[in-house]
Amino acid sequence: MPIVTGYEDTPGGHDALVLGAQLARLTGLGAIVATVYPSDGRGLAGAVYDDPRWLPRARRIALARFSRAREFIGTGWGHEEPEFIALGPGPVAGVLTDYADEVGAAVLVVGSTGHGLLGRIAPGRTVQRLLPTSRCPVAIAPRGYRHTAEAGILSVAVAYDGSPAADRAVATAVHLASRTGAVLRFVTVAPTREDEPAARVLAHKGVASAPLEIDALADVVVGPVARMLADLPERADVLVIGSRGYRFMRRLLLGGVAGALVRNARYPVVVVPGLD
Repeated sequence: MPIVTGYEDTPGGHDALVLGAQLARLTGLGAIVATVYPSDGRGLAGAVYDDPRWLPRARRIALARFSRAREFIGTGWGHEEPEFIALGPGPVAGVLTDYADEVGAAVLVVGSTGHGLLGRIAPGRTVQRLLPTSRCPVAIAPRGYRHTAEAGILSVAVAYDGSPAADRAVATAVHLASRTGAVLRFVTVAPTREDEPAARVLAHKGVASAPLEIDALADVVVGPVARMLADLPERADVLVIGSRGYRFMRRLLLGGVAGALVRNARYPVVVVPGLD
């Protein structure tokens, strides 16, 4: 189960590289850096294979990207250098999700490609198209993560509301915490002070479900759900959230709580897909 990083030679691509290298180094999982061959500008993905002018140029672009990726990360991957692979041609989001399925990726890592404040996630078009279709967890690096990333992952937060989607997020968060040695924080949001006792019960229910070998804590925050999860008062190096399938992801892309979270979080967010 490798960590697959979708890479292009852009600031967002460099943010993804840093997060992908960090996850691979700290979890000990294999790493793959994938770039998607550019289209020919006319959308003729099926025909470009036969164009003798296009393929050499696409290969040169891919090799140049990989060279810059190696230079940018250096020894940050740990003991083993990742596998570099060029994919496509085709739509970037579709090609990446298909490849992640093919290799059984533990996580697909992408960068923020839209516009946003430094240190905030600003999902661009590729990320927006990828989230509803990916069948493995997707980790999104916030804009500027290459400048702000810490050396280690000491705290993994999981948004927990007791739902099946939250339970799936917990499974991913437990795997990440056990691999990195991080503390696992079950975060439940109480919209008002009156909701706080019930939220605390839920958070402790989550803690009780964690394996004994993992240090697990219960956190309850009070306020608007999206705003509180995007800017947690306690340290969170990664936030894991669950989705409820395609309908929920449509809400994520169009707005709503999860959309605000993915746009505004100041740390990497891992979105765990729902069941088909």
